[in-house]
Amino acid sequence: MLEPLNRHVLLEPVESEETEEKSTILVPDDYSVPTSRYGLCKVLAVARDCDKFNSTDVNKTVLVNNSMIEEIKVEDSVYYLMLENHAYGLFNKG
Repeated sequence: MLEPLNRHVLLEPVESEETEEKSTILVPDDYSVPTSRYGLCKVLAVARDCDKFNSTDVNKTVLVNNSMIEEIKVEDSVYYLMLENHAYGLFNKG
């Protein structure tokens, strides 16, 4: 697994449970449904130099601005990284 550096947090987006409805309206093939500006992600790893996150935050869910997440493709893997100060809050289990 990738070890984040320079105050980055490695994330896994949490898929929303929205159900796709059948549309009776014709739209262009390249049209995509607008997504929410905010989303939830699972914390996978934290850079050692983070001030706002630490190893106890791994596996917690974080509220983020989706536009601040970097999707990085390396060979056959995709990584989602965010600077620690772009998080809005953590959800604790229970």
